[in-house]
Amino acid sequence: MISSVVRAEKTCNFLAFIIILFNTSVVKTTHLRILVVYPISKKDEEVSEAFLSAAELNNYEEKGWIVPKWEFPQELISEMREEYKALLERNSNLSPDIMMAPHQTQGGSMGVIGSDKWLDFATHPAAMTIARQLIGPDIILWGTTIFGKPPQNGKETPWHQDGFYYPIKPLDVLTLWIPLDDVTPENGPMKFIPGSHKTRKIFSHSWQEGKDKTINMVCDSEHLDLVNAEPLIIRAGQMSFHDVYIIHSSQANLTHRRRAAFVVRLMPASSFYDHKLGLEIGRKHPLQGYGERPLYLVSGDDKAGNNFEIGHLN
Repeated sequence: MISSVVRAEKTCNFLAFIIILFNTSVVKTTHLRILVVYPISKKDEEVSEAFLSAAELNNYEEKGWIVPKWEFPQELISEMREEYKALLERNSNLSPDIMMAPHQTQGGSMGVIGSDKWLDFATHPAAMTIARQLIGPDIILWGTTIFGKPPQNGKETPWHQDGFYYPIKPLDVLTLWIPLDDVTPENGPMKFIPGSHKTRKIFSHSWQEGKDKTINMVCDSEHLDLVNAEPLIIRAGQMSFHDVYIIHSSQANLTHRRRAAFVVRLMPASSFYDHKLGLEIGRKHPLQGYGERPLYLVSGDDKAGNNFEIGHLN
């Protein structure tokens, strides 16, 4: 067995690391397999302006979420909005309430026709600098979603914890939430129950019917401290990060203005993404596509033997 690593540069200014494993004899090659590990520019680049203070880190530990002081340039937010407009036009057959995997050009479980630009947005060096301070230097991106929250009929997202379905062991996920529009008290902001992440457990959830919801598994009421719930009121350009165990929700958008947000799912590369378990979960929830999610090593090294082939190549 001969193993070689080939480094190639893509025309879109990505760096692709391609591992070619092959058996050779004197007269012929008997096996060839190509694995795309991760196409990304500026991997592991630090942005000093994005470093969190001790007070900010403590706030994340205590509350379960944080809004860093660093903000995306408005030109980049404008670019995201234009890319979202193009995404909606390419996928006019789908509801704008929720679009999964816009970073996948082949279309994920919902068949969304995405673009590589969303991978660029998701792995912005400043955002990754912050993520490394929250979950460590080794990070895998395993999902993205856009919640459209269109005007007047944007669906509600009931109280829940993100990790109820996730096939990740041990369960440890960081969510990056990037609003494309200003979030106001009226247009359906996210709300968090501070400190609800500290038990490090997934509470009981129950199914609630209704097409007016983005999800139907709802955290049972005995776990909800609604008196202390806090809304996330931030402007386009800011971002938030929240822990996988935090209980949160958002109301429907009944205003005349959209409230869209781009959501990125990250996990420490010390955790294992179990695609087989994802397939089992997918029998009940096929639109999630957990058994076919492509993984992207966006920082550091893989520590858990994760599979970076599934979802990338046929």
